[in-house]
Amino acid sequence: MENDRTDKQKSEKLREEATKILEKCFGLNKFRKGQWEVIESILNHKNAIAIFPTGGGKSLCFQLPALMLPGTTIVISPLISLMKDQVDSLRERGMAASFISSSLSDYEVQRRLQEMEAGMYKIVYIAPERFQSEAFISALRKISIPFIAIDEAHCVSQWGHNFRPSYLKIRDIIKAIGNPVVAAFTATANEMVQKDIIRLLGLSECKLYIGSFDRPNLEFRINDPKSPNAFVLDYVKRHPGQSGIVYANTRNKVEHLFYYLRNKGVVAGMYHAGLSAEQRNRYQDDFINGKTPVMVATNAFGMGIDKSDVRYIIHYSMPISMESYYQEAGRAGRDGKKSVCILLKNEDDYRVNKFLIDGNYPPVRVVENLFNRIQKRKSAGISAEALINRRAAGASLRESALRKIIENGYAQIRDGLVFPTGKDKFMLTQKDIDSHKKVELEKLDAMLKYFDEKICLRAYILRYFNEEPEKEECGNCSLCCSRMGQDDEKMINRLLFQIFGK
Repeated sequence: MENDRTDKQKSEKLREEATKILEKCFGLNKFRKGQWEVIESILNHKNAIAIFPTGGGKSLCFQLPALMLPGTTIVISPLISLMKDQVDSLRERGMAASFISSSLSDYEVQRRLQEMEAGMYKIVYIAPERFQSEAFISALRKISIPFIAIDEAHCVSQWGHNFRPSYLKIRDIIKAIGNPVVAAFTATANEMVQKDIIRLLGLSECKLYIGSFDRPNLEFRINDPKSPNAFVLDYVKRHPGQSGIVYANTRNKVEHLFYYLRNKGVVAGMYHAGLSAEQRNRYQDDFINGKTPVMVATNAFGMGIDKSDVRYIIHYSMPISMESYYQEAGRAGRDGKKSVCILLKNEDDYRVNKFLIDGNYPPVRVVENLFNRIQKRKSAGISAEALINRRAAGASLRESALRKIIENGYAQIRDGLVFPTGKDKFMLTQKDIDSHKKVELEKLDAMLKYFDEKICLRAYILRYFNEEPEKEECGNCSLCCSRMGQDDEKMINRLLFQIFGK
């Protein structure tokens, strides 16, 4: 009895301290549902896995404990652009933060490691590919690291929608630096992926926190317009002043739609990987600041974007998986206000997505050929552009092959040059490459089934993510609303018949 009272007092005191930091550093006065339980687990040095939907506040669950724990917290993140955005955001709030990725020179990496050893940072984001270097791991051993946060943890599983072989090294890193407390975070992990995260990260002793995937303020719609361009234009013009994102699956579609809207008088921005960094940053800043209400983008846009008042998401193209769709749709309505997520039908989208998936999984001979070219150059390195050679046929396959080489730890990119990592023997097989391709194709088929849903779109989404809906009909999706409209029409017809007869 006395122990229970003492534990409760400790928990209350810990929460009081955390709430003060929440207000002072993050400008918030209360935790969202589920956040405190994860944070308390970390502060009590217990491993955790948190599965919260996009917009559920995952970042706070590792950023706040980092400020309360001694030493330097490491956040493992696969997205270099997201790292920089989050670090910039933390610095603006007065927090000592940094990142280490392939975008930095060797000198800059060493400088930041020395600053970590000197205790200059509370939180440092690191790309998982860095862990292929034994010298880097040795440097981490000298640093006081009480806590490792693993963002996008589904990347560790081949059943996840974004498998990254470099994530398989994380378990070794955890052991190498003395088994600190570990928390893994993701927005998309079904039961199979959850088990993989626990097994592959060695987190047998951990607590699993699963937030509801239901976002009641989001209305889900499927539309089948004769002209997708005209539909988007009409919707945007009927909602002036509202912020919205229109997603398309290729750069050409993004540019086509962007210029179409601009020529029709719509103030819009665009975002895709083919633009310069200066162009992307300008369009992104104007969107966040409200100068540009509409952003037309590929799925390269949105990760870590701190904008809570996005009122609508329109998917001009079918996403490659339900995970991608829900992650992108979930960028609407983060302020809790009513928002709309519209998915447009297009018969060609399945074929385009299948083509994109096929392009991500090149023949193993192409991968091995690039591996041999990189090995021959040794410490001199070779230009990534020279390897890809966009002027010659097959450039997209070579680009995918280079990605596979880097993901599997055979090479790394520094300052635009590709260097071998020391793995002399090429072990990758065609089976290794094709196994995850099969998973991606299955996920693409699940998107087709979403289009064929007859009862309730929200119920389909929740069941896909292993959550049983409270009701079979949500009353807030295009299927439910259509049925309600039909019911209203029948009721009116019955009343008219009672009044006027035949």
